[in-house]
Amino acid sequence: MAGTLRHWKERNGRYSARLVIPPYLRPYLDNKAELEIQLGGDRRTALRNHAAAVASIQRQIGIARQKHEAATGQQPKAAPYPLTAQQIALRDYESQITFDAEIRAHHPGYSQMGMDADEGRRFRDGFAGKLTDDQLDELVGLRVQRFALSGNTDVVKGTPEWRSLAQALCVSSYEAMIRQDERDEGNFTGAPVHPLLADATPVIDDEAVPVTFDSIIDDEVKRRSRGKNAKPLPDRTVKKYRDHCSAFAKWRKSKNALTVTAAEGKGWIESLQDAGELGNRTVKAMLQNLRTVMNWGRQNDPANFFPAGNPLNGIKAPDFTTLPSYLRAFTMDEAKLVLAAARIEEKPMLRWIPWLCAYSGMRVSEAGNLRKEDFFELNGRWFWKVTTVGARSLKTASSERRIPVHKALTDEGLIEFVKAAKPGRLFKGDTKDAVLIQPRISTWVRSFIPFDKRPELSPNHGWRHLFEDLCRRDHVPEDARNYITGRTDGGSQELYGRSEVMLPGLASAIDQIIPLPIDKK
Repeated sequence: MAGTLRHWKERNGRYSARLVIPPYLRPYLDNKAELEIQLGGDRRTALRNHAAAVASIQRQIGIARQKHEAATGQQPKAAPYPLTAQQIALRDYESQITFDAEIRAHHPGYSQMGMDADEGRRFRDGFAGKLTDDQLDELVGLRVQRFALSGNTDVVKGTPEWRSLAQALCVSSYEAMIRQDERDEGNFTGAPVHPLLADATPVIDDEAVPVTFDSIIDDEVKRRSRGKNAKPLPDRTVKKYRDHCSAFAKWRKSKNALTVTAAEGKGWIESLQDAGELGNRTVKAMLQNLRTVMNWGRQNDPANFFPAGNPLNGIKAPDFTTLPSYLRAFTMDEAKLVLAAARIEEKPMLRWIPWLCAYSGMRVSEAGNLRKEDFFELNGRWFWKVTTVGARSLKTASSERRIPVHKALTDEGLIEFVKAAKPGRLFKGDTKDAVLIQPRISTWVRSFIPFDKRPELSPNHGWRHLFEDLCRRDHVPEDARNYITGRTDGGSQELYGRSEVMLPGLASAIDQIIPLPIDKK
């Protein structure tokens, strides 16, 4: 996750710096695929020495690159790890301070040696502009070459850029010598006073490893599946999150969730709206799903993954108009048309799912997951279970329920179909058991009720709206209606009871619904 160092390896309690060698440079490095420097078993020490180790490896790779360019006649390429003169000076200063601390800790006589005042004056003259390029080269030329081999610069002697870098290195050495003199006197609180170093932004040696949207989703899937009685994320839900994040990543040309900005989120939403292919309701859902994945990333690593907050939280979601419920529901004539067509279908899913939904208000996805084992008989009356058993998923906890078989379904022969079915799923695909039911049912319904004639109709959810209206028409009690349809009002009573004692009452309630008159042909 966020915060992991690049070129950092940890194994069996030991730490190291490791870089992969580009394939074309491996012949110059004994055909090694990577270079690694061991940093020991103490994490704090390893972290302190990591940047220097990486720089050392980069120098070796830089030498190999020079050999390759000389052998192939290629022009030198731009520095692969470029730093400004100020950043190089800061890194050089910090390296000298670290070296001073280490040698001071191991050699008691070091602090008695004192500072070379003449050398200090030369460094001062260097950054003051009093030295020629040759004098600067003699003073700090080797260090310029070292940073060039590390891939931090490609300056050439004789250019203003080279002279500027050499003068910056004179600053770092002069300031380091002042710190050495202060430490010899026991003062370890000194800090650079030259503005080149005093105003410098610390060099970030290693950026955080990119955190992809897929990796965040993978972590959440694992978290939800962990432990006894876990509640895994449904595959369909996982796919939805992946698809929406993938669409956003494609638009912004990056899968790295660590670099997401509010401006990008706003721009993506507006681009979807301007394209005109999706409704605002769908666009809002896509934003919400992307925002959810970003929240998962923060929950997994709150210290490093946008610790100041999810950048997408402040984005205003699109507004949209909601169609009245009656426009999305089947009319009585439409329901009769579809149920009559279903009666002559040979495929079980087309034959029975419309009827099941019409007389229960269940969701098409719930009906599509029904199994033979879900049906049971109690005191001569048949029921079926809508359940999560068998790795199935439901929209909410209140969606778990038992539904009485309406007399219209019994008269159609549903129970005979269930009894004759093989164990397992009742509605399967032609080549595999698990298929997406909703698009198949929707397409089939639209063959009778074309979109251009009834664009408002919801071919799948319309049964749910119609069943609610049938319940109201025939005075089915509200609590029975909510239970049968799997709705919730948030009341605490939903957490109690719901045993077999209530099933006869549910059967009586659903029997109040007068069947739709459909002529048999």
